[in-house]
Amino acid sequence: MAEALQSSLNNMLESNDSAKAEKTVPDGVETAISLVNFTGNDIEEPPFKKLRTNAHDRSLSFEDRIRPILSCCICLDLSTLSLFQCPNGHLMCSACFHHLVADCMLKDQESACPNCRCKISKRNCTRNLAVEKIISELPTTCAYCTHTCPRCEIKYHESETCPERPTVCEYSLLGCDWIGPSHCLTSHMTSCEYPKKTGQQLLDTIRIRKQKYDAEKTYLETALDLLLIHEIDANDISLTPMHTDDFSAKLYFETSHFKALECEWKVRVCINDHTSHPHTTSTRWLSYQLVLESNISETIKLKFFISKGPYSNLPALKFQPIISHFEFNENNTETEYIKLPISSLECNQILSSSSMKFRFWIIREISTASL
Repeated sequence: MAEALQSSLNNMLESNDSAKAEKTVPDGVETAISLVNFTGNDIEEPPFKKLRTNAHDRSLSFEDRIRPILSCCICLDLSTLSLFQCPNGHLMCSACFHHLVADCMLKDQESACPNCRCKISKRNCTRNLAVEKIISELPTTCAYCTHTCPRCEIKYHESETCPERPTVCEYSLLGCDWIGPSHCLTSHMTSCEYPKKTGQQLLDTIRIRKQKYDAEKTYLETALDLLLIHEIDANDISLTPMHTDDFSAKLYFETSHFKALECEWKVRVCINDHTSHPHTTSTRWLSYQLVLESNISETIKLKFFISKGPYSNLPALKFQPIISHFEFNENNTETEYIKLPISSLECNQILSSSSMKFRFWIIREISTASL
């Protein structure tokens, strides 16, 4: 094949003026002829290209050469989170993976690897523990000083041993707002004025601190009172994805009917308050609604909240439950949508799951109880 190509090019050149052709053979033609070097079915790379690539690699450190190999194929960065790989081995950090799967669920499409376009889901993508451990051993530089250590040790260094780490005064609880490097703490303590202040001068700061602690105490006492009430039900719910009947169908989640306090209920969850095209924004949230399915003849006053349950498919998910109140009657059988206190990253992790699993608490309010 190489001989045929070279022969045809020579015939084309010979048809022109022979003397002129010998001096003005186009550079591109000579390059094409010199680059075509077949050995069976293999094509050999140009020598000058190999030399340039090798020289470039030799100028980089081992960490710089291995960085693009271990980086996420979406954000192109070394991840400090879990790393997932598609069936063909392409790496994606946890944030990008869940964001990609959540996007496709919102668009009612099958998610695919951005590199090889193979189908991906939480079922056929696994964590690559070997790569995670390799990344944890790669060196990185402290954010406060020039010290270099493995990534698995950088958090401890920056929080405990770095002399330049930000440190607060030991009298910050009394109101001192000094923040400086750790090695300057000793000199600050010798000149700090708060140890010399009288109790009367510190009263304002103590009052603010006490209000904060009292609010936390009230929340815990309320939670304890709720658990002591006889008429309380807890149900482990599982929400499955559904779509509205609109022209532009919207994704939402809903439970099957469950029984609590002798009534039938269901919970409905929407994304971004049913706004159109939630996949076009990176900020996402979930809101839930409690729906009464039974017929009632009298008003029911309830407190309810949602929490992480023992069968949650996201064990790392943590959020503080928010207690809501509502009066159900014949005309009001649906509550307003209540926003879940979770981040956009946690929202994507939930959306990328096949179903949502929570624990739902319902408490009947009693007029004689002090809640």
